[in-house]
Amino acid sequence: MTSIPGEIGKLGNLQVLYLGGNQLTSIPGEIGNLGNLQKLDLYSNQLTSIPEEITELDLEIKWGYDSGKGSFLGGNPLESPPVEIVKQGRDAVIEYFKSLEEAGEQPLNEVKVLLVGDGGAGKTSLMKQLLGEEFDRSEKQTHGINIRDWESGDIKVHFWDFGGQEIMHATHQFFLSRRSLYILVLDGRKEEKTEYWLKHIESFGGDSPVLVVINKIDENPKYEINRKLLQDKYKCIKGFYRVSCKEGTGIESFSGSLGKALTEVELRKITWAKSWFNVKTQLENMTCDFSSYDDYEKICNKEGITKKSTQDTLIGFLNDLGVILHFRDFELLNTLVLEPGWVTAAVYKIITSDELNQKKGVLELNSLDEILRQEEDTDYFFPRDTHRFIIDLMKKFELCYTIGDNNALVPDLLGVQEPEFDFDCADSLKFLIEYDFLPKSVMSRFIVRRNGDIKDDLQWRTGVVLEDENYNSTAVVKSDDEAKKIYIYVNGEQKRDYFSVVRKTFLDINNSFEKIDVKEMVPCNCSECSKSEEPYFYDYSALIKFYLKNIKEIPCSLSAEYVSIEKLLEGIERTGASKEEEILRVLRKLKTKTDTIETLLKKAEEDPILLQPNIWGMGVDLKKVDMLRKLANRLFDKEEQIRE
Repeated sequence: MTSIPGEIGKLGNLQVLYLGGNQLTSIPGEIGNLGNLQKLDLYSNQLTSIPEEITELDLEIKWGYDSGKGSFLGGNPLESPPVEIVKQGRDAVIEYFKSLEEAGEQPLNEVKVLLVGDGGAGKTSLMKQLLGEEFDRSEKQTHGINIRDWESGDIKVHFWDFGGQEIMHATHQFFLSRRSLYILVLDGRKEEKTEYWLKHIESFGGDSPVLVVINKIDENPKYEINRKLLQDKYKCIKGFYRVSCKEGTGIESFSGSLGKALTEVELRKITWAKSWFNVKTQLENMTCDFSSYDDYEKICNKEGITKKSTQDTLIGFLNDLGVILHFRDFELLNTLVLEPGWVTAAVYKIITSDELNQKKGVLELNSLDEILRQEEDTDYFFPRDTHRFIIDLMKKFELCYTIGDNNALVPDLLGVQEPEFDFDCADSLKFLIEYDFLPKSVMSRFIVRRNGDIKDDLQWRTGVVLEDENYNSTAVVKSDDEAKKIYIYVNGEQKRDYFSVVRKTFLDINNSFEKIDVKEMVPCNCSECSKSEEPYFYDYSALIKFYLKNIKEIPCSLSAEYVSIEKLLEGIERTGASKEEEILRVLRKLKTKTDTIETLLKKAEEDPILLQPNIWGMGVDLKKVDMLRKLANRLFDKEEQIRE
């Protein structure tokens, strides 16, 4: 079904209307006449807009689906109102339509285009060709990012040309965004890491469209890539193009294809109130590199945008467009970066400084004056009072952590060599995380998050040794970047519990990426594998499914021995305990003499062991806290009986 007639509005006694899972492209305004409606299911259609009359229904507007009352709009490619507005509910949708009526409206018609690829591939040269500029044979490599604007018909394009140096890849998370268009530039003279970059784009840009450009075909006309294989694996690819920036070959054709691709970018089609454009224009016209959130609020209030939720939505769009950079963390909340290149220039200067490399990633904060010194008039200026913001920003993106008050450490610049240390690997709990694409930032972010547990400064670029006195346990975590695997080994009295903390940290990091495939693996413990340095590994999620279906054993693919699934899992899960017993065990551990039920519940909701998803689904039920409260009451009642 692609449409419904306006006569639907005559069914005044209708209480439930299920239209989910169709191909609806529009909804008639008469829907607002259904005054007795309790549930309107429009989930998973093709709606790009909804009529304002939908707000006349006495129903909350919801993005997620549930069994209660409401108008359910999730799974639609909405542009008016935007998804961000719909997710805020009925009041925000009403405010959106009101702003369009009062200030007028127009489509955004702006797109952020990001050029990525290895250093020297020709990203800057391609951008210059599109801008109609001459090819420069001595073009220098981009350090950080280079931002330029271009007009394609009635669409304004913001080009972001990224430096391809490997050390800068971890900083891409600052700027790679959804709802953008990506140009992957490959060097036709050499074998390129094509899939590395496609995975890189997916991880941060989700399903954003990608155009793949093979440059320098004048120097190697025979170079090609397996287009069909890549197209089948990466549905985001919208086309392949062969060009020579040096000779100008293929540029005109690519420019035309780029113009067509720009019209399909989701963000471009979103309708804004003119007052939103006024705010955007005023921010763009400011000449400083950064400003305060208070100044932004004043501009919004002047333009009649007074609701906090609407201001937050607008600043999110401006961030995605690349007009500004803004981060919602409390420490960074009051600063708007109006010139994104200002941030990348600062980070680039810091992580490539000789001092930092000589000291294996240790940064003395009082040396920032020298590192960020303005050497030429054209360089960005970094006043001393912005240094803390820059470091906080690096901490926010987990590029570094602070050591005391005066130092910071950048794990990406740690020494490469693994230090000598004692650890009984044979008796440890072992776990493997296997990635289809392992972003270079995963291990360094893990080290940043768990820096308080680092044992005796045992950390190197691809690994770390952790220790926790509360669990009386030690963990060794290593990354094999080439194999795209992370190995976890845990020893100690409560190694299962400490493993939960380690695993939860990786789960949180992995979930922060837009698109990444991860397999968790458990080593076989058969007679052959238990002695081997390369045992067979089982898919952890498959073992859980077998266990829940009461399948007792599974064969090892190396030895053909059958092994107990319960024994494979018992190092990871408490397979013999019930869900209630497991929660009670953790509650007893968390509880202190001064705790009340409420303070214990607060601890429980933040505890990594209880938050850890496992075979009982714990970590999902905790949001409702019903079972937690019941078990906490039982624990307190039992202790009271003992005292009596």
